[in-house]
Amino acid sequence: MPGPSQGMYDRFYPETAADPTYWSFDCIGLVRWAWYKATGRDIITERTTQATFAAPGYAHTKLLKSQGSAALLPGDIMYFGRDGFGPTHVALYLGNGLMVEAPESGAKIQVNSISARWDRYQGAFRPHADAVPMVWTWDGRGSYHKTWGQPNLRQDSNTGSGINFSNGNGISVEVRVLCQRVGERATVDGMVNNVWSYLPDYHSWISNLFVQGPALLKDVPSCGDFPPIGGTLAGAENNTSCGDGTQPDSAGAWTAKSTTVFGRTVELRYNGTTQFAWGRITGGTVGDEIWVDRSADGGKTWDSMLGYTTVTSGNDAYTTQWNDAGLVMRACGTNGRGGSIECTGWF
Repeated sequence: MPGPSQGMYDRFYPETAADPTYWSFDCIGLVRWAWYKATGRDIITERTTQATFAAPGYAHTKLLKSQGSAALLPGDIMYFGRDGFGPTHVALYLGNGLMVEAPESGAKIQVNSISARWDRYQGAFRPHADAVPMVWTWDGRGSYHKTWGQPNLRQDSNTGSGINFSNGNGISVEVRVLCQRVGERATVDGMVNNVWSYLPDYHSWISNLFVQGPALLKDVPSCGDFPPIGGTLAGAENNTSCGDGTQPDSAGAWTAKSTTVFGRTVELRYNGTTQFAWGRITGGTVGDEIWVDRSADGGKTWDSMLGYTTVTSGNDAYTTQWNDAGLVMRACGTNGRGGSIECTGWF
């Protein structure tokens, strides 16, 4: 969807080195976003200046350089480039001989006179955008956050609802978040979250798993504050967004499997809310070992010694937690390095 994004580094142009760190527009991105905000439709779907000039993809009137600047109207899309090389830059005409543009890496969006580039002007397109503009619901409300990965933007706050948009290229984009509510508990890359955010510019929902930041976005209100959307954050406080190797600090855990080794108790601890598990050894001494194994085929093969740790003081120790959704796990412990190994059953 139109909007600012993070740029890409081009090794042939050193000035682009910092582009991936900026939330910004390139020239065609700015024009695309402006027309999207004006019409509510993403009419400029090609990604480059050259592609939009060669095949605009929308109904339009083409204006030639020979017609001069008097033929231009505000909103016309102006193209610039060297003769014989095609267009390399695009800007939006504002009227009175002025244009707004995203000129180059490292420069801010600015308003300039078209006379400064007139020698490279190659023509303009005037889109035939006669549709009724979209009413931008809650325009000016909400806060901006960036996404990661390849999220689906859905019609409701669950993975069974229809997909309105998909970000299949994995490029982070900035999104306006209006509110959030508890929905389906989703798991991605070992993280768990039951909170979803509403994106008014997309009229869609996104799992907070794909929004940079904590499980519950700070200072973003409950969707219950917006009756046409609705929802509540009740239950979000019990949600633990966790990943492999994180500390098992969530409430509600229980011992799913246990065994003993020379008087020590080896346990596989499990939390059904987060679907994470970890190992614990109690009643031991310094040097005792504990870890977990995890299997995707019912225990025929497994990843071994995950979260390996030892008792360093006192009598107990536990591993970090590991995603157990759709998998089986067991805990293994020893009575000191080189001692006997005992493992719980798979769970």
